[in-house]
Amino acid sequence: MPMNKYNLSTLGICAIVATILWPLSAVATPDPNPASAEHQSLTSLDTAIHQNPRDLDAYLQRGRSNAKLGRTVPALADFTAIVRLDPNHAIAYNERATLKLNLKDYWGAYQDYSQVVRILPDRAIVYNNRAAARHQLGDCKGAIADLRIAAELFRLQGDSSNYQLTLANLKHFQRSQR
Repeated sequence: MPMNKYNLSTLGICAIVATILWPLSAVATPDPNPASAEHQSLTSLDTAIHQNPRDLDAYLQRGRSNAKLGRTVPALADFTAIVRLDPNHAIAYNERATLKLNLKDYWGAYQDYSQVVRILPDRAIVYNNRAAARHQLGDCKGAIADLRIAAELFRLQGDSSNYQLTLANLKHFQRSQR
């Protein structure tokens, strides 16, 4: 499914670094070996991608599964495959940016978060996350600018909790710049 600004609900609000959200399972009892279930899921996703190499949802789920298993390189490859197939897939850029931020690839994270901002300019959390990457790159002015935008968007969207957290981060960044 191509990504556009109208299916925003799939990018949820999260902490300063975006987290990967997992769908709830309909299984009544928990799997005693979740890694085994994840590997089974990967096998079925591999099959789906082999049958349809343009299946963006299968790449997305496989990327998330790989990330959950700590398999960063295959996860990055899956998210990259998505953005090659659909350069406006904000979720893939966001997921990839999160991995890059965790890997301390701050420039790569900044670039991917910038793509999400281009596609979804009203997502406060993305500005918040991009500010973290910019701060790590030593771009305090850019980080402060992103936090100001994030704070204003949180305020306009009525998210007082994240608004307050962003203001606190903004004050901290402004003090550290002096």
